[in-house]
Amino acid sequence: MIGRGRNLSERRDRLRLDVKSTEPRRLDSYLVESLPWKSRNRLQKLIREQGVTVNGEPAKASRRVRAGDVIDLHLSPGVDVPADYDERTIETIYEDEWLLAVSKPPNMLVHPVGKHVYDTLINYLHFRYHETGKDGDEVTPRLCHRLDRDTTGVLVVAKSAYVHRDVMFQFENRLVRKRYSTVVEGRFPDTLRRIAIPIGEGRCLRSALEHDMLRSSETLVEVVRALDDHSVLRCSPSTGRQNQIRVHLAAVGHPVVGDTRYGAMPTAGHPARSGWPSRYLLHAEFLRFWHPRLHAAVEISAPPPADFPRLE
Repeated sequence: MIGRGRNLSERRDRLRLDVKSTEPRRLDSYLVESLPWKSRNRLQKLIREQGVTVNGEPAKASRRVRAGDVIDLHLSPGVDVPADYDERTIETIYEDEWLLAVSKPPNMLVHPVGKHVYDTLINYLHFRYHETGKDGDEVTPRLCHRLDRDTTGVLVVAKSAYVHRDVMFQFENRLVRKRYSTVVEGRFPDTLRRIAIPIGEGRCLRSALEHDMLRSSETLVEVVRALDDHSVLRCSPSTGRQNQIRVHLAAVGHPVVGDTRYGAMPTAGHPARSGWPSRYLLHAEFLRFWHPRLHAAVEISAPPPADFPRLE
């Protein structure tokens, strides 16, 4: 796919795409497909701000592009390329010839967004793994799924285009078994084992529950430990909606500790509690998927980060 092979560890505030599609395509749709690390909204905004040209001329989102056209994108320079790429270490918890899994740390974006053009996990992985193979093909790390900035835990990255397509298909079609650990406000009822509330995209709990386009969502919940004013849970999302676990837990009155977006107010005192991190407490602890090259199920787990509260 055009754009997928570029080296994200290198500074680049301009990007050129040579269109190879023989069938005419809308410019915005073509860019969304070719640049999977950028959202549709951000690409459409770039087009509106005349940051995209076709054959040297500003173009509208509805412009049809076809084989032979040249698209130039003038991107935000963002922050500088980090000078410490060669000093950084991200824990690798699984690796073979075709893919790897890392334990994502907190406070790190997984892909470029806004001014964060270079200081993301995928940029670091490109610095570490991007190379030209023996046959001249680019070996390019590709995210198989995503975790939010402050969510920690297992993140799977493909080193092979074929494996990337297959594993992404599994994520998109609910074929991957996922389990998260979290700490929520209040005593979570043992009898509430399943949360099935339709949700949509939203910057707060109300907008996520009252969005114009609600989609069916299900999260299975297990109470691991009950404390005086908190509960330790394991959550297994059956669907993969945006911020699903955080929205579902907040919707039933038990928001994730530290999650100020969906209902856990910092004034409650718990994010500032001695020894607790200030971010929300959500950790992707386990994944199980089918490895398309090894022809076997792979199970990967990661312990919580060192600053995750010990609630034994």
